[in-house]
Amino acid sequence: MSRTIEFTGEKLVLHLTGLTVAAALKRNVEVPYSSIRSVAVEDFKVSLLKIRIGTSIADIREGRFLIGDRWCFISYENHKNVVVLELEDHEFGKVVFQMENPEEIRERILEKMSG
Repeated sequence: MSRTIEFTGEKLVLHLTGLTVAAALKRNVEVPYSSIRSVAVEDFKVSLLKIRIGTSIADIREGRFLIGDRWCFISYENHKNVVVLELEDHEFGKVVFQMENPEEIRERILEKMSG
């Protein structure tokens, strides 16, 4: 998969690789645990008509998307069962990404937030 997640003591780091970097125009997204207000696994479909800096082709969304009045970082090839982080005091209002094991990632983030 073109995404990996690193859990450090203070933050999670979403690493993008390969063509995903070119499509998203970003290599890493760092999110301090203190900025995460909620974490969920859900269906998160973004319209092709949203203002974006990145790529929207078929169901692929990579990059920054303006949703409401906040920029969100989105990286997926399939909008179903993606990890959705609601953020506060961060450059992005949300970070949404696809992983092979979304429920496991969600649980790990929740552990880091409470620990």
